[in-house]
Amino acid sequence: MKTTVTLERLISQPVSSAGSFPLAADKLKRFISVGWSIPFYSTPESRKVMPILAPEMNDLNPDRNWWKMKFPGANPFFHHCSFLQYYVAHEDGKAVGRIAAFIDRSYREPEVNGAIGWIGLFESFDDDDAAAALLGGATDDLERAGAVKVIGPARFNANGEDGLLVDGFDQHPMIMEPYQPPYYARFLEHWGVKENDWYAFRMTPESASPYMERLVQMRQRGQDVEQRLARQGVAVRSVKIRDWADEVARIKTIYNVAWDTRVHPQFERFSEEEFEYLATSLRMIAIEDLVFVVEDLTKPGHPVIGMAVTLPDLNEVIDEYDRLHAGYTPSDHIYGLSDLRRDLGIFRLLRSRVRHRDFRYARIFVLGTIRKKNGIDAVLYEKTYLAGTSIGIQLGSGSQIADTNPEISVPLSHMGNAAITWRIYRHTQVASLASESKA
Repeated sequence: MKTTVTLERLISQPVSSAGSFPLAADKLKRFISVGWSIPFYSTPESRKVMPILAPEMNDLNPDRNWWKMKFPGANPFFHHCSFLQYYVAHEDGKAVGRIAAFIDRSYREPEVNGAIGWIGLFESFDDDDAAAALLGGATDDLERAGAVKVIGPARFNANGEDGLLVDGFDQHPMIMEPYQPPYYARFLEHWGVKENDWYAFRMTPESASPYMERLVQMRQRGQDVEQRLARQGVAVRSVKIRDWADEVARIKTIYNVAWDTRVHPQFERFSEEEFEYLATSLRMIAIEDLVFVVEDLTKPGHPVIGMAVTLPDLNEVIDEYDRLHAGYTPSDHIYGLSDLRRDLGIFRLLRSRVRHRDFRYARIFVLGTIRKKNGIDAVLYEKTYLAGTSIGIQLGSGSQIADTNPEISVPLSHMGNAAITWRIYRHTQVASLASESKA
């Protein structure tokens, strides 16, 4: 006989004007641990890489009143949430799924007059009733909280991890690339319709070499783009990791300007503290050979006008550690000895890999400029390619690239192929209700 699905809401006060939501540490741990219980992730077909527990607990905890505040970098995203709820679905007392629902006051869309709700962090057994309870409960709560449109799934917004994996299940997900089972699409297609897609372009030295060879040929014909830019007072250089804070301060002056366009759907402007939070998180894996800034030397202070940030693949390190130490699941304690042992083991391995520049994979995390159509992008592609191959990178991932962004997707398609697709869905019932209210 089919058992009944019950839905547990973990946050006692999901509405907040101050962006802090009470959440007991043991409940947060249970929410995060659901990911380890999904049966598909234990199959040979899965390419799932589980997160490092301590940063995950820090990143997903919206309660600013407990021990999280003793750690540097409490996630400031929640400071501008007006509604947040975490859910866990149970059958026969066993957790069979989870989901988050949130309304971000800072996120707006020009065509939408009202609050936009999000679903995210979705995980579920291959169980239609459990998935329906999670998606339905989250959507209903968002409607009651005032959302006139609901989209997702996402890890907060396009500044994080966007979309549901719908193609590329055989691909290794790199740092901050979502990975979910194939059957999740069935749940989301019943819940809503496609809003937009995001891609990962996978590039090897072999697939990128024809594009790079064309740049060499242009240089031989006297059409050296970098020299032309230099005559205009534009210079490209690697960052200095020892000056990371100063470098980040200069980069953040253009980030919101460069990405706040219609070709970047679901984008939300970073606050000062959000940018610093992300930069602090990435500091431990950054390799200065792979991070470039573009400066205008004709102006005082040499302002940054472009950047390219490529990250060595943290998931490669986690995957290696978990293969060598199989069988880990989160402990029943808030943060037990087995959790600490795994986290420290991964951090030690990561530190060694970064020090020796020992990576096979890398993700082009951001690449762009506020000056278009002048060749800066091509120079950044070439420098990133040369730096990556010089340290032994065998596979690069340019992601997440929106289907509305030909300025990036076209050149990347000349260097590789769109091997992974993620999809953002829009809940149809809420959308229809919003249309009726406007009429």
